[in-house]
Amino acid sequence: MRPASLNSSRVTELFAAGLFLVYAVILFAHRTPPSFTDFSNWTYQGVLLHNHLLGVPDPAHLLKQYPVPNSANTVGMALLALCLPWVVAVKTWLCLQFLVAFFCLRSLVRAVGAHPAVWIIVPGAVFLNVNLWYGFLNFQLGLCWVLLLAALLLRRAQGVARGDLPVAGLLLLAFFTHMVPFAFCCLLLLLYVWQTERWRTLWVAVPAFAMTIWYVLGRYLVARNADGDTGMQDAAPYLSRLFWAFKVNSCLKSFGLVNPLSADSIWLGKAGFAVLLCANVLLIGILLLLAVRAARRSFAQCTADRFLWLAILSMVPFYLLLPSVILGISDPGARIFQIFSALGIVLACMAGRALAAWAAGASMVLSVAAVLLFVRFGFQPVWNADEHALHAIDRLAHVPNNDQDYFYDALNQRDFSLKVFPTGLFLNTASASIHR
Repeated sequence: MRPASLNSSRVTELFAAGLFLVYAVILFAHRTPPSFTDFSNWTYQGVLLHNHLLGVPDPAHLLKQYPVPNSANTVGMALLALCLPWVVAVKTWLCLQFLVAFFCLRSLVRAVGAHPAVWIIVPGAVFLNVNLWYGFLNFQLGLCWVLLLAALLLRRAQGVARGDLPVAGLLLLAFFTHMVPFAFCCLLLLLYVWQTERWRTLWVAVPAFAMTIWYVLGRYLVARNADGDTGMQDAAPYLSRLFWAFKVNSCLKSFGLVNPLSADSIWLGKAGFAVLLCANVLLIGILLLLAVRAARRSFAQCTADRFLWLAILSMVPFYLLLPSVILGISDPGARIFQIFSALGIVLACMAGRALAAWAAGASMVLSVAAVLLFVRFGFQPVWNADEHALHAIDRLAHVPNNDQDYFYDALNQRDFSLKVFPTGLFLNTASASIHR
């Protein structure tokens, strides 16, 4: 790497670190936790687990007696709440997750040798996007483990790293974080072993595989699939015109465009929304072109990262064909897309320096806008604006933040009787109540 390129990488790396830091400062500048949609539910469960650890009676919830994939955030916030007030604990947990995201990205960028522009693109497109606003923090943490595992396996494929224990431990972490990233991590391992013919390495998946069997038996035989009783409805008839529009939306919303919605309008206004939409489309187009170039070069030159591209390409049909709800997971196709696109962005930034710079510019526009929206609406109640958006696209990348703030109100009132997502560590009992 040339000195000028090294200097550019340091500058853009500092930009990424500064962006995460800005979000952390904004978090602690407010007395209340952020109104990330599902995050309030996970916060509530973290405090419930904190109470269980202290032996506080809880007639409304039962702690599951089997390992649960969607549990990392609950455990992390509960442990922090043992020594911090719950509001401070959840904000601290978010900041720790930002830190983990930064260092996992750093590990993969260095293993790949990606263009410095990747530091401007990935934070906003992968970690500070609509998933953050929706409160999908377990999934976001799972993305971190995907990037870190990709870096570990790539270094092994390049012959610059050894040791199986870190991979085994990372697979276990991925299992306890979120099932979809965990499944992708298993695919990465399988393709790595196939490419390198190091079949003995498969033993590292045994502990995580044992946890998976235990989870399946507990979920279906013990809890009778209570984990899947989320009440989610299929948003679009399978393979209908609406279904394919849903898939397009899943792609367009996954690269940093954030659109906080009120009941019937957008807060960005028509002009602001149009500018961000254009930046979003430009970013996606450039990244797709770069990805095609990088993938073709990888297969043509038989480079060490071929197994990563194979994992990405093998997931495209699943993104296209999975229904909008399955096994209690909302929009699994979008989750799969966001996983392989996160990995693909880093790999794509090895091809086309000029195009990568343009992508970085578009991503910077989206990132700055997201920060301003977070400052203005991340902690505010829903309000109705007068200006309506273009109705055909006005719900693109929408975020119904504040929808579950009642969990925060319940915690302030020390009300621990509300029903929670059954995909986490707790099962609701007959004593649990629905918020009205």
